[in-house]
Amino acid sequence: MSNYFTLARHHALYRILAAPVRSWPHQHLFIEDVFPKDFYAELRRRMPAPEAYESLSKTGKVADGDYDMRAGFLLKEDHLARVPGEVASFWSSLFNEVFDKEFADALLTRHAPDITARLAREGAPWPETIRRDMLLVRDSSSDGVKIHTSDPKNLLTLLFYLPEDDRHIECGTTLYLPKDRGFHCWGGPHHDFEQFDRVATMPYKANSLFMFVKTDDSFHGVEPIRIPNLRRDLLLFYIHR
Repeated sequence: MSNYFTLARHHALYRILAAPVRSWPHQHLFIEDVFPKDFYAELRRRMPAPEAYESLSKTGKVADGDYDMRAGFLLKEDHLARVPGEVASFWSSLFNEVFDKEFADALLTRHAPDITARLAREGAPWPETIRRDMLLVRDSSSDGVKIHTSDPKNLLTLLFYLPEDDRHIECGTTLYLPKDRGFHCWGGPHHDFEQFDRVATMPYKANSLFMFVKTDDSFHGVEPIRIPNLRRDLLLFYIHR
């Protein structure tokens, strides 16, 4: 099984590192077929049941009251105990064997100039310790996710889109520019849609990845969604200090 995850890691790295970086409105990438097809099919089969998730605001990952529409499944004992052993093993192995140090180091190396420039603007040194974090999130029709730049501690943010098919490609993450073009934010607050201009929406496609360098202008969010019975699955992976 270990080789299975190693092959998935190498496939994902090849797809990511071969993809061009889009520089506007901020540094980001969109990659399709990020995992091997058979691996993605297995990933879909191993999705936790709805009752294994809990409100994201109760997990400690976000401020109380934020993301009320979103549920999360974390790699911690009480969450893993809610799913069958083979499901818990799959997601733990994905984190430990696909999103491992080699994976994180390769992405950090590629984006080091942009990360270094961001840290310099912030007046912060390159971190002595690099950490990795992963969680599954699930949401549905909602008023959307207001605009933000990601947690200040993040260096790289990866949003893996995990739908069954491509019926709702309009439900991806949207990139924005502030109407006040001089406005920047190091992270924390979520801003109203009215203060921003829409730029582009990443397609919510099966087995795809939206990734960006966290900066003070990496503004993104999710537009309001009104689709009955929608289940929007994502895997969030962070490389952070």
